[in-house]
Order: sequence, then C-alpha cells, then structure tokens
Amino acid sequence: MACVLAVAGLVAGRALGDDAGAGGSTRATMTCERVDAPGRVRCDVEARVAAGESISWGDVVITKTPGFVGALRGRIGPHDATTHDAEVWRWALALVAREKGSGDVEATVRVVVCKREACTPREVQVTGRVVVGE
Repeated sequence: MACVLAVAGLVAGRALGDDAGAGGSTRATMTCERVDAPGRVRCDVEARVAAGESISWGDVVITKTPGFVGALRGRIGPHDATTHDAEVWRWALALVAREKGSGDVEATVRVVVCKREACTPREVQVTGRVVVGE
C-alpha cells in the first residue's frame, strides 16, 4: 500500500508542475498590448492542450507585476474565459499603468485536463511584456 501511495504522489507532483514530465502537452502564453500613455493595458492569456485532451476547468492567477503597473483583479476565473473550446481556453485581463515604463507581468495558468475519463490538474507559468509609452 505504501508503494502505491508513493507512486501516486510522484504522478501528482509531475501533473502540477510545468507539465514537462507529461510530455509538454499543456502550453500557455500571455501577450499584452503596447500602449502609448499610462492607463488601461489589456493582456490575453491562452492555454492549449494536445489533441485528444480537453480542458474542463481553468483560471489565471497574476503573481507579479512591475512597479508601475497594478492588476485590476488578481484572479480571472473559469466563467471569465472568453473562449471555452475543448483544447483551448482564453482569458482577457486588464492592468492599469500608472506611468510610462516596461516590465514583465507573471501569472500562473491553472487548468484541469481530461483525457477520456481521467482528469489531472496542471499549472503553467506565463510571462507577458508590458510596454507603456516607450
């Protein structure tokens, strides 16, 4: 029994990582629009899984912003996703730039990925570049 629990723990640990242990089948990207002046900045986040897998749940958690930028919301939930396709989910998020500058916004994309009847949680770290007035 202890052996089964140890193996289950190893499998769960890999599923919660960047998905490199599972063949890299979960990918995520973040892109932020370039703006000329301080104000609202829109970023788009996309999560994508391999053919034969599907996303059943997901969210985006903003983990770090540059000093000149603030997040309007720290978490964008599953109901806020703009696209809910089986293999692709997308979210739009808003930031507020208080002054000109450039820097990276970091977030964690959390998804539950299913293949047939088996579902596993996965996390992917993403970074988007924010450029305001440069």
